[in-house]
Amino acid sequence: MSADIQDLVDRLAARLGRAVLVDDRDLRLVAASRDFGDADPARVWSLLHRRTRPEDVRHDELTRMRGPGYVPENPALELWQRLCVPVRCQGLLLGFVWVTDRHGEMAAEQVADVTATAAEVGAALHDRLLAGERDRALHRELVEALLSRDAATRSEAWEEAVDRDLLDEGGQLAVLFVRRAAASPEGGQPPKPGGPFLPDIARLARDRASLRALTAAWPRRAVAVIGGRRGEDLDEAVRALAGAIGAAGPWRVAVGGPVPGPAGLPAARRQADIALSTLRAAGVACWAGLSADALLAQFPRQLWADALLPAGIARLLADPSAPVLLPTLSAFLDCAGEAQRTAAQLRVHRTTLYYRLSRIEQVSGLSLRDGRDRLLAHLALRLHQLHGAPAVPTDVEEAAENPQRDAG
Repeated sequence: MSADIQDLVDRLAARLGRAVLVDDRDLRLVAASRDFGDADPARVWSLLHRRTRPEDVRHDELTRMRGPGYVPENPALELWQRLCVPVRCQGLLLGFVWVTDRHGEMAAEQVADVTATAAEVGAALHDRLLAGERDRALHRELVEALLSRDAATRSEAWEEAVDRDLLDEGGQLAVLFVRRAAASPEGGQPPKPGGPFLPDIARLARDRASLRALTAAWPRRAVAVIGGRRGEDLDEAVRALAGAIGAAGPWRVAVGGPVPGPAGLPAARRQADIALSTLRAAGVACWAGLSADALLAQFPRQLWADALLPAGIARLLADPSAPVLLPTLSAFLDCAGEAQRTAAQLRVHRTTLYYRLSRIEQVSGLSLRDGRDRLLAHLALRLHQLHGAPAVPTDVEEAAENPQRDAG
């Protein structure tokens, strides 16, 4: 289907002697002709990034166009004037045909030629849209069945995925979740609607020769079953894939597995769900790298919110200096109490570190030389980082006179 559209674009460009480009309705590149010495920097950017910047062409206005029109030259954006013809089929806006015409020299019959070609492109895009919808629906059904707890359902889906050459038989499997990270209001303003497009997980997987991806995608989230080649370790490759997806935009990306075969996919799905719960903002979390958080993340949020905290921990969490003391304590405990390594990680002098640790003991009543107190502090800090601040009581006791033993 794309080859048909490319042929239409190339033939139109040859007739006009001008560069032609086709985007879909979201301004993602569908096809582009060769240049005829008329490539402005904005077009070069579009070809490199495989999309047109909405701010370059006033996308909102374009969606309301009913026929050919011009986008004026914009020197600030290094954009030359170009003809835009909306691509429609059966009343649906499916894309745009762009023709560079810096000086407005195109004749009426040439504009008519572009309009006729846009109609042919529209029919091809409509066919592709229907085929894509069928494929997406099938992929969603297969992914849901592969992650089912019912063995018969899972086995049947696995056979179909392999028969359709969507996954390879043998090798390890992993489950990957992608969710759009919640936008934080800036300056008291509500988050802007929309956002970056969901990464093409299947394409990113194909860029890594050892991976195959079967993806169920929605506008704001995706679930993928990732397969590796027989005899190859999937863990490192799927971590790299997750990192590439995380770098594509404000996404929360989580990986469950690897598991040895389709029987392990329900467990990998739960692992990915737990890993995802550890991300409160954009980032990547892999079950295999969670360590203690793999258990702590399963601690119900509501139980933590209602937890009766030992008074020492409650005082520490509520202390005005908590934004400094808590990261210091977390780094100290993560470094197994090694002062030199902790100071280097925090980039502070050891004298500063010792002062902060002393202050932590004074506020909390904990002894950082006591294994039980260190365990209590570490657990509380990790749960705080995973689930947010609990309902710390406001009537906690004043700091104990004996800072060594008043953890409770």
